[in-house]
Amino acid sequence: MDIKLVATDMDGTFLDAQGKFDMERLKRLLIKYKERGIYFAVASGRGLLSLENLFAEVRNEIIFIAENGSVVEFHGQDLYEATMDKEFYLSVFETLQQSPFVDTSKLLLTGKRGCYVLETVDPDYLAISAHYNANIQKVASLEDITDDIFKFTTNFDPAIIAQGEAWVNKHVPGVKAMTTGYESIDIVLDHVDKGVAIVELAKKLNLTMDQVMAFGDNLNDLHMLEVVGHPIAPENARPEILALAKEVIGSHADQSVINYMEKLV
Repeated sequence: MDIKLVATDMDGTFLDAQGKFDMERLKRLLIKYKERGIYFAVASGRGLLSLENLFAEVRNEIIFIAENGSVVEFHGQDLYEATMDKEFYLSVFETLQQSPFVDTSKLLLTGKRGCYVLETVDPDYLAISAHYNANIQKVASLEDITDDIFKFTTNFDPAIIAQGEAWVNKHVPGVKAMTTGYESIDIVLDHVDKGVAIVELAKKLNLTMDQVMAFGDNLNDLHMLEVVGHPIAPENARPEILALAKEVIGSHADQSVINYMEKLV
């Protein structure tokens, strides 16, 4: 295999059961990757600011595919981005309020400079969101936001998440809802996902998709794994992901992704 780009999802894939990884081990691997001309990208539904904080020690050595493919950043430069203008995200919010599934107290918008929730935000939801997003600000109204917005994130009861996702995709024009976990969905522009982002990244790096390997476990990784030449899934992945993976490795809890990545060099 002539792999020149390795991309991995975070939660349920690269990160262990505690949401952590071995930074020193990654540092050693990145030195070897650089010697071999291999790029490493983290591809996540998490916000860009959150990812930059998580990988602060190697920030200049890796590529960030954040916000479920809404932005790609390398060396502090945006290689690709897709943002919602104010009129559009206010219109989306107005429609979401009509949904029988969406609770606006469990709704977060992520932007370039921060994340935004209404002042009526559910405290428990805010605490959970702070684990995945940085610089969360409360606003009285979404009208008060002066940032470029990448996406909406909202939580549902696991029993209705499929119905909630389907409702958004049916009733809200111009967006795409995708499951990121068992309680959460992201709502992005309808032409955005990790697969689109990684194709654009490969073009920027002058790589063919056969030179790209990706790891993922959930439905928001589906298109990414469809477009790369070497799709790989941990054994804890959803059945839809396991079905299209060329190789299934151990559980994310056992650091299976970095184990596999080390074998490439």
